[in-house]
Amino acid sequence: MVGVGTLRINPSALALSLLACLSAPGLAAKNFDDLRSCELSGIGGSSVSARCGTLEVPEDRDQPDGRQLSLSYAVVPARAGSPALDPVFFLAGGPGQSAIDVAPLISMALRGVNRDRHLVFLEQRGTGSSHPLNCNPDDLDDMIEMDTDRINQAVRDCMADWDVDVRHFTSNDYAQDMEALRGVYGFEQINLIGGSYGTRMAQVYLRAYPERVRSVVLDAVAPTRLRLGSEHSLKLDQALGLLFQRCTDSETCSERFPDVETAFRDLIQQYRDNGQSITISHPRTGEGTPIEFNDQTLGGALRFLAYSPQTQMIIPYLVHEAATTGQPDRIAAQALIMTDQITGQLAFGLNFSVGCSEDWPSWPQDIDNRDTLLGDSMVELYASICEWWPAGDSPTDFHTPFDSEAPILILSGELDPVTPPEYGEEAASQFSNSLHLVGTGLGHTVTSHPCFSGIIAEFFDSASVEALDTDCMEVLDNAPFFVDLLGPQP
Repeated sequence: MVGVGTLRINPSALALSLLACLSAPGLAAKNFDDLRSCELSGIGGSSVSARCGTLEVPEDRDQPDGRQLSLSYAVVPARAGSPALDPVFFLAGGPGQSAIDVAPLISMALRGVNRDRHLVFLEQRGTGSSHPLNCNPDDLDDMIEMDTDRINQAVRDCMADWDVDVRHFTSNDYAQDMEALRGVYGFEQINLIGGSYGTRMAQVYLRAYPERVRSVVLDAVAPTRLRLGSEHSLKLDQALGLLFQRCTDSETCSERFPDVETAFRDLIQQYRDNGQSITISHPRTGEGTPIEFNDQTLGGALRFLAYSPQTQMIIPYLVHEAATTGQPDRIAAQALIMTDQITGQLAFGLNFSVGCSEDWPSWPQDIDNRDTLLGDSMVELYASICEWWPAGDSPTDFHTPFDSEAPILILSGELDPVTPPEYGEEAASQFSNSLHLVGTGLGHTVTSHPCFSGIIAEFFDSASVEALDTDCMEVLDNAPFFVDLLGPQP
């Protein structure tokens, strides 16, 4: 359990708080005496000691005296006796990931940063314990098979249990929540680091409050103009094509799995035309779970396996096995495992609060996904749910690129299937004071890699993209392919 203190935000209280911080700069920031000690537990048994609190903000800022939302946040204080007065705010991905849930892993990755700077993890409204828009369908196979009608009904049923107005659960609302927390502690400036969707949040805050941002790290960047989800199908096929070419170029991989890309394309066509009913063990209960294995099941498994270089390397083996034996059970099991993990870590409803408000109204109509693994599944899902979802307001210039004086470090993984390096190049051309670094052989988000965590620490220390020591990138290489279930060849 996380112990929390409470901060209530209203105009007069905020003014008094700011005056107090101005009269004694850095005092509250240094000690966080208003918060309670807490121990945060994360994925894989990781943990970190922190100070935890609750920020109360208006649900609807046009009605500041109306209903208030309680947003959980945690601070991992700097280890230095005299820490810098510009903390680092971490912005989680998703949409729907809780910043506090990943705080232990991020704190470990940013240990070098945390020596001199506080790490701040404010949960986005709709995630974690902050009025979560949780929606975990009872039947995982609905998600695996991308059954739009059943997912649509599941989301409707979930919404009936949410006691909030989802129109106010958008990126702009969260940016204002971040600004409220910054104001409470009187930080003149803050640093931002976001991964995946968190890079959108960083850009939204940067556009709204440019004078409050000292520096920014965008890891696996979503360009300003991108409608989230609209290019997933194309980028996944692009990443898989690069992976299969690597296999072909590898003597060991090509010998074990000859012509793997042709096998992959044959599988797509086979299961697009004819699904196959199979039963596999549920990853948590061990019970037999019937699944209709089709092209969407195949896509769900390979999509999430493609996020990490460690799991990417088993894809040729799985594709070859399914193609040569006619038995897709192992891929289906991976789909079930990955879907179970994802749905358990994300507040699924926030995806639509963000997407239906910010992306669907101007969704591109000229993208042809017909020959891709995922096909038009993302389009069909958004079209089905956004038709009735109570969308919030989004500024007319929300997707219009802008520039900033703040230094911006942009990071990409070479094999990222969602936010590929070309997105990083696009962002680098948008922001004049930026540097784009690409990690060879890495996947979606690279902050936790020791090479990049060191570069990030140096960047936050200097707040400059000039003269960063990037020598460690020269020794990055591709992970070895799995030749069987035991792993790579010894």
